[in-house]
Amino acid sequence: MEAAGAICATAMSRGLHEEGGFRLDRRLTRRELMTAARGGLSATLPARAEEQPGKMSQIAAAYRSTPKGLFSCAVCTFFIRPRGCKVVSGDISPTGWCKFFDLPD
Repeated sequence: MEAAGAICATAMSRGLHEEGGFRLDRRLTRRELMTAARGGLSATLPARAEEQPGKMSQIAAAYRSTPKGLFSCAVCTFFIRPRGCKVVSGDISPTGWCKFFDLPD
């Protein structure tokens, strides 16, 4: 839980990052924050042999096979046709939904 707090604290404040000797002052984007949070959470959850590295379990992602209102996996940026996902492991229904749903910009 401490890792999640550290990620949120880092994202909320303006940080200075060093790249190649130069210091850059910028805020994290929502996508960078989600990627960092996903990495931090996956380190705290037990891994299963059938899961691909870097993917969350359906339980951890609060995945369900029914849409949440008008939002479904079929329109999510992470959905891989016909029944996959870049973030959640296992068989993913196009009519499903999870807490990592990301509507295309």
